[in-house]
Parts: sequence; structure tokens; C-alpha cells
Amino acid sequence: MSTGIECPKRETGDECSFCVRETYIDENVALPIRAQIDYMIEKLQSKVKAGGFIAYFQDGTSFYGDKEYLLEMFKEADEHPKVLELIISTRPDYVDDEFMEMLSVLKKPLTIEIGVQSVHDKSLDYLNRGHGQNDNQRAIDTLVKYNVKIGVHIILGIPNERLEDVLRTAEWINENKVINDVKVHHLAVFKGTKQLIVDSGQLIDLESYIKVLGFFVRNLRKDLTISRLFTSNLNRHQTMLNDFPGVKRMWMNRFEEYMNEHDIIQGLGVSVAEDSDATEHGDG
Repeated sequence: MSTGIECPKRETGDECSFCVRETYIDENVALPIRAQIDYMIEKLQSKVKAGGFIAYFQDGTSFYGDKEYLLEMFKEADEHPKVLELIISTRPDYVDDEFMEMLSVLKKPLTIEIGVQSVHDKSLDYLNRGHGQNDNQRAIDTLVKYNVKIGVHIILGIPNERLEDVLRTAEWINENKVINDVKVHHLAVFKGTKQLIVDSGQLIDLESYIKVLGFFVRNLRKDLTISRLFTSNLNRHQTMLNDFPGVKRMWMNRFEEYMNEHDIIQGLGVSVAEDSDATEHGDG
């Protein structure tokens, strides 16, 4: 689902360095919310049989814009008879008490997802995110006061992040017990990005990513739900410079093989020294 409002970073022409809007925006986001939901339900029901659906507001920054206007959109999704739950994704620097109080009128279960991406300011600066780790923590501290589930988005494969950095990101998630869900993405670099990474040695490939991902999963606490493991270039509007070969199903199978080969279990824990060869693309 989409609010139809441009992300504030893109609106100013200072978008995140990995952002290419055309790679993930569906042409039907311009429709009213009810029409978007009906369109997606019809599209999904041709593939799966389900009695209910989640209205997922993922596009852009869903807390950005006129709050009354946004609330009406979320209420419309909340009132749809086939919608059982709402997920609203936003930037950490747009989470505030005022809007969370307004959202308390929603009747169905609500998850707020925060685009944390990394807990390291050096990485957030590299990605041109426009927020820091203090904003990440403040957003979590704000959300914990409300009756919502909390999810975070994390990017792995950021150049110059070593395993020690990946471990610290996992530890931060573990320490914030209120976080229920994690969506992991590999840093996908497209032609047309504002900050094109020219050095191919800094672009993570599938095998390297699987090693880092395995390390990350092993260090996440067991009670967390991991809802996403890979970024996919579904729309294929532009070429991904580090597009993984094959399709996501193949990547998932390879990751499962790797986990079995290395006895990886979520929450098992490992020292950085034990797995120091897992990522070298980010040294430099």
C-alpha cells in the first residue's frame, strides 16, 4: 500500500544513496487506498488461498505528510473487511507521540516498522540516510509506550562494515526486547543511484552475503521473527549491479544449505573470531 506522498528525502532531491524509486513502486499506488487493497487482494488470490490479508504501507515514509490525511488512509485500510492487520513502515526521525496517539483509534493489530538499516553512524552517513543511531533508539523508545508491535529493517553488505559491526547491530536488536520482527536486506546497488559504488570489490555477492547473513541470524535472539532475508529486483526496471544469479527461491535454498553445513541456529551465538572470514568485501 502507498500513501501516495513522496518520501521527504526524495522530495528534496537528497535521497538515500541506494534509492531508485522505479525499482519497487507499483503503478497502482496512485489509486485510493480501498482500490489499492482490492487490487492487491485480487492479485494475490490468484496465487494463494487466504481468508484475510495484511495491509502493508511500505512505500516511502508513511508517517510523512498531513497527519489527518494519513490517519484517514490508515482508517480506511483498518475498516476493510478482508484486512486483519496493518503494517506501517516509516523512517525513525518521523516517529512521534502526536501521531502515535492519533493511531490509537485503529482497531486491528498494528505493527510499526522502522528503517533502522544500521546502528552505525558511519554506515548511515555512507547511505545518506539523514538520521543517526540516536534517532533509531528514540523511535523505539517512543513506540514502546503504545500497544503496537515493532519491526526494524536492516541492511547487510554495507561497504566498510566488518563482522564486529554486524554483531553490534544484532546485539542492539537483542537488547531492545520490544522489537518483535526483523527484515534483512542486502545492499542492492542499481544503475541510476545517486551514489554509485564503482568499485565492484565493494559490492557483496551471493556467497559473501549468505555468510554474513548466517552470522547475523546466529547472533539474533531466538524469539525474533525474521520476515525477510533478501532484496529482490522484482520490477526489473533497472539493472542491479550486484544482482544475484537465479531467483529468490534459489537463494533461500542456498542459505538453508549453508545453515545446515555450518550448524547455524538462530540465537546460538558466535564470537567474531570464529567466523572472521565471513565478510571481507567491506574492509577498505
